[in-house]
Amino acid sequence: MKEGEKLVIIGRGGTGGPAAMLSKKLMPEVDVTIISEEDRFIVR
Repeated sequence: MKEGEKLVIIGRGGTGGPAAMLSKKLMPEVDVTIISEEDRFIVR
């Protein structure tokens, strides 16, 4: 991927969380966003 591109990962369970961490490690120039379901809306 090119610098400044965005990667969206749906869900953290299973492989979503590790995929996001590995993606950021392998491609630090890419913006990684994780979308997950929350019981309560909390900004992290």
